Amino acid sequence: MTAFSFRRQALDGTARDAVAAVRAAIAVYSSMPSGPLSIRVRAAGATADDVRALDQARLAVRMRAMRTSAFIVPRADARLIAAATEVPASRFTWLLRASGVGEGELGSVRRAVLEVASEPRTPAELRLALAAGGHGAEAAPWSRGAALGRVLSLMTAFGDLVAVGQASLSSNALRYVDRRAWFGPDDEGQAEAPPPAEARAWLAGAYLRSFGPARIEDLTWWAGWTVPQAAAAVAAHDTVDVGSGLLLLAVDLPAFEAAPPLPPAITLLPKWDAWTMGYPLEGRARFVDREVHDRVFDGDGNGLAMVLRAGRAVGAWAHRAAGTSMEADLDLFEGVPAADAEAIEAELRSIAAFLGYRGVVVRHVPTVVPNRRRQRRPLDG
Repeated sequence: MTAFSFRRQALDGTARDAVAAVRAAIAVYSSMPSGPLSIRVRAAGATADDVRALDQARLAVRMRAMRTSAFIVPRADARLIAAATEVPASRFTWLLRASGVGEGELGSVRRAVLEVASEPRTPAELRLALAAGGHGAEAAPWSRGAALGRVLSLMTAFGDLVAVGQASLSSNALRYVDRRAWFGPDDEGQAEAPPPAEARAWLAGAYLRSFGPARIEDLTWWAGWTVPQAAAAVAAHDTVDVGSGLLLLAVDLPAFEAAPPLPPAITLLPKWDAWTMGYPLEGRARFVDREVHDRVFDGDGNGLAMVLRAGRAVGAWAHRAAGTSMEADLDLFEGVPAADAEAIEAELRSIAAFLGYRGVVVRHVPTVVPNRRRQRRPLDG
């Protein structure tokens, strides 16, 4: 199962380009540099410029999707994913309250922002443009400080704005632009949305194709659906149970049964990689042993950056900028041979170069789990 799922996610580096890398995982988290590193590991030949081109060439969209988290998705799939994962607008009312937007003000706020977002602009640039148009902080409290950021996040979730990345693959500073101005009149994402049930069936098939074999409960957790919604979506497909409720698209059964074992190669995944965040606790046995689970997941359920050998976790890592260099903390589990340790450090150097650092300093540590109080213990569910 590990070998089949690993290859279906193109974690062997076989995706032909950056778009194919994203599609192999359905979507990758938009947080930087996690998203670019998830693309890099799937498309061995992808460069930093190829990743930047996802924004600049309008090949991908940053959007709220599964579990209302922020993802990068192929533009061609955005409409289906949006329809399949749509949640009531009331889910975002906390953003309105936090930004000081009154109940009847949202329409005028959206119009004001779109008027000044005809080209990609940072929040600071938008704030200046809004003030010049009579929407300064005194007249429009929602345009000041963090409140504007919440408004931009809400409008991105609604599809009014597109968030565009900066040149740095490590920066989470985004620019925002009117979706109509960015994608033009032929924006397929603004076409009539398919019925939610139809879109969920499409997404369930994509999930089983990329993450299967998987249980209904795995899909429920990943997509943010109810169990009945997930079961109905899966029922639209011809599936086989390969044991313990693990479902596979019937068309994929011959490839699953013929999948050869993975070679003992080293793979470094970033934090929040799509594969490690694609399953709840009970579905993670395909890539991590229970006894080391808490060394690669924090107490809030975040999958940390992982070191895999033949598709299974043998360590965790974290990184940060140190001037022009990258500092990497490395927590290797017992029994990792010296040759693998050398391969891991070589891969860290390659990652540093991909992100634009001039070098890397590696430090071995007992844990990379953030030193904060756990909200819950993953092994207790």
